[in-house]
Amino acid sequence: MKTKMKYIFFYSLTTIFSIYLISCSELNTDIPSVPKVNTHGDSIYIPTSANYHPKTIAGSPNGMYDCQECHAADFSGGVAGVGCNTTDCHPSIGVHVNGIVDPTSENFHGNYIQKNQWAMIPCQSCHGNKYDGGNYKYADGSSLSPTCLNCHTYYGGPENCATCHGSATSMAPPRDLNGNTSTSSRGVGAHQVHLAGSQKGKTLSCTDCHNVPGDVYQTNGHIDADNRAEVIIYSNIAKVTTNDDTAPSVQIDPNQPTYIPAPVYNTADLTCTNTYCHGYFKNGNIDNKAVWNDPSSSQCGSCHGDGSNPLPKTQSQGGNHPGSSNCSVCHGGVVDANLKIINPSKHIDGLLNLFGSDIKY
Repeated sequence: MKTKMKYIFFYSLTTIFSIYLISCSELNTDIPSVPKVNTHGDSIYIPTSANYHPKTIAGSPNGMYDCQECHAADFSGGVAGVGCNTTDCHPSIGVHVNGIVDPTSENFHGNYIQKNQWAMIPCQSCHGNKYDGGNYKYADGSSLSPTCLNCHTYYGGPENCATCHGSATSMAPPRDLNGNTSTSSRGVGAHQVHLAGSQKGKTLSCTDCHNVPGDVYQTNGHIDADNRAEVIIYSNIAKVTTNDDTAPSVQIDPNQPTYIPAPVYNTADLTCTNTYCHGYFKNGNIDNKAVWNDPSSSQCGSCHGDGSNPLPKTQSQGGNHPGSSNCSVCHGGVVDANLKIINPSKHIDGLLNLFGSDIKY
């Protein structure tokens, strides 16, 4: 009985194997190839074409969400294997995720732009050259790429200076590029002391110390890898010459040299040196180093005399100033008896206010 069962099993297995071989031995019909699926149609990259892809998006109630089904949520390729976020197409499109307009979100578009060296030009491909919205609209009339100007209301829209630094009232910090507001921060420092109506001297402008671009991307060095401003001291006030015997003056001291400032800003220790506005003048503290983010370096003695002495150099110190301790006796139009500046426009202005008259010295 066992032998008979072995034969039956053997012949059954042989028959099944033979049928399998016969079924694969000859291909009677060609297997049809999978047809190429073209979701977009031809000419999807040509703006004049009816198939231009923004028009397709505009005609869909789902908008760009349709794109994400095949090209991935961040438009990097997905199952389609073709990314939308390439350099030649939409390099910034991946920023359009939840939280894009929420300043408290990690996905806030401002964070994305900062991480990409403040590159806003890619935004223009969808939002318009002036950021006032794209040319294509959804079926309900809303813009496919809405205007940025509802939020960025200042002149220039997103490219306004205050988008990256400063505030609604001033283009200069605070805040700096990293959001700092303390004057001890490198990016903040003494900006407002110089620009916003100084209590100690003439008000300066941005161009006194910086190359100010006509637009964000115009000037080399404005946006670069180190995210630090280039300080080039152009200010005429910083370069005022004193004790100049070639200029009409009643205050020439023949025993002293002509003081010709050669302003220098040191990016390592954040100091200004050799500037008229910080002590490089006759009877001044010509060795003074004004520290950008240290308010104590702007005390009277820092520029006049030394840090502990608010008075200019007397004869015993190599100068020719009288030893009087009451500045207001001779300079009452500028300072009071308590050494408080009462008329900033007459202080650090390139002239000496003596008994109410402004003279070269």
